Amino acid sequence: MDYQLTIATAGQPATHRTVTGDTPAELAAAIHKHARGLLGGQVDVHLDLETLTGTVRRTGAEAATFTLTPAEQDQPAAIESTAADHVAHGYTMRDLDRAARTACTADRSLSSNISLRYDLAWSAIAEHLVAADQPPAWNELVRVGWQAIYQDVKDVRRLYGVDSTSRSGEVASAPRFVAYWTHVAADSAGEGIVERIAVHQVLATLPEHQRQAVVALATQDDYQKAADALGINYKALTARIRHGRRAFRTLWFSPETAPPTRGTDRRVASRAGIPDHCPQGHKFTPENTLRRPSSRGRRCRTCEQIRDAARTRTGRAAA
Repeated sequence: MDYQLTIATAGQPATHRTVTGDTPAELAAAIHKHARGLLGGQVDVHLDLETLTGTVRRTGAEAATFTLTPAEQDQPAAIESTAADHVAHGYTMRDLDRAARTACTADRSLSSNISLRYDLAWSAIAEHLVAADQPPAWNELVRVGWQAIYQDVKDVRRLYGVDSTSRSGEVASAPRFVAYWTHVAADSAGEGIVERIAVHQVLATLPEHQRQAVVALATQDDYQKAADALGINYKALTARIRHGRRAFRTLWFSPETAPPTRGTDRRVASRAGIPDHCPQGHKFTPENTLRRPSSRGRRCRTCEQIRDAARTRTGRAAA
């Protein structure tokens, strides 16, 4: 089909060209050829088939706009509206069939079998013809037909999540489709919200004395301080924590079996009398603590650095 192409750039008179294309790809290629010759350099053409308008972008910025106007073509002569197969505006059932077949020929997507494409074009053309207030041109009916086929292609691709920016045509490849249908990652915000809700739901099932012990330990972050806050002794607190933790883990991992716990709670250090400072007064923070495979104890990183500096000075003095 022939179209009148009008390219408008800022500060320049509009440029008119005649382009030919039966498919969206052919039209875009023809527009690209003229736009590149007019603007120079590499350009990108964005065509909206619904309105037959679009933009030309160069180096990421909009450089021009364009419109397509179907060229006048010969159409079947109008016949008497009293004809047996008359539909509307002088077009007959035979004209509908011809227009639908022409639309199928113009479409190059081959997205489905010919019968489905014909039905899509025929229905769209018939609806447009009956709803028109003025007699539509022949090329307008054909354009309505192949645009209906093209729209169905886009709808099916969107339904199956095909990425419109990729040529692979892979199902479930569109970013938004993947984001909606794929399960959230373990460290995502959605998972964090679910876990916070689950914590309150599981805590509500614990006996009151166990729930108080668990909350006190989480708040104080220290066994002895948590026991003092509840007004009970250390052993009573640890007993409540032990039973509450077992019940909590059973419900948390339900219906699966809770995995066994390993290691020792780091918060027992305050009760076990483990010093939190080295003999020189440096605090054992994660950044200031050294653990060597040959030794089970802890070493102060600051003290090690001081000793290394002293050995370096002694070596230089001896040299």
